[in-house]
Amino acid sequence: MNKHVFLEEVCAKCPGSQWGKSAMCRIHDMHIGKVQSCPQWEGHQVAQEEAYQEQLAWCELEPALEAIQRVEQDLRDYHWMAKEIQDIQHWDKHQKQYPREVWESLVGAGTAQYGIEASLPKAKGVNSDATYREAQKLLRKWERMKRYERKVKKLEASVATLQDERERAVAEGILDGLKMYEIAQQLDVTRQTVDRIRRSMIRNLAWDMYEDEVRKGLSA
Repeated sequence: MNKHVFLEEVCAKCPGSQWGKSAMCRIHDMHIGKVQSCPQWEGHQVAQEEAYQEQLAWCELEPALEAIQRVEQDLRDYHWMAKEIQDIQHWDKHQKQYPREVWESLVGAGTAQYGIEASLPKAKGVNSDATYREAQKLLRKWERMKRYERKVKKLEASVATLQDERERAVAEGILDGLKMYEIAQQLDVTRQTVDRIRRSMIRNLAWDMYEDEVRKGLSA
């Protein structure tokens, strides 16, 4: 593992590190940049390798790989889904006029010539078929909004469960629409480190969000 990685991931959290102009390691009694080896580094490397092997075994499973791909897609789609939800919520003039049940009943009847549509006010020159099509359009928008809301809430709830603060910071940065280099600047780490944090974060989200689906795939 690269020494720079140890400095970022181990020394930065070590209580023996004294940052500032001196950047001294009180354990080794020398400048941090001059430290060549450390038991803390070795322990960190062993822990990382064990975690990698565990996750590698998990990722070799097809359902797990699919779950990871779904999380990646969810992260990519989050921004526009949130915007689409807002747009649909603003398009609610019919929802304010009539309860949703009115439009559902109209579509469920299968025809716009009879049933509840007869009780709806008709504008001059507008026939029942136009009203029926409008009801279908409105209900499709409602269903799409609910679908997006479920995905957005599920992703946000899962991000909130991340235990690693840097994983959570990367996830929240992605949800906010930041580029990876911008997130790296915020965390004051290299782009390679951010990529590694991102991969670990996605694996954790995949397990949290799609554990049931993965287990069903395993038992199938």
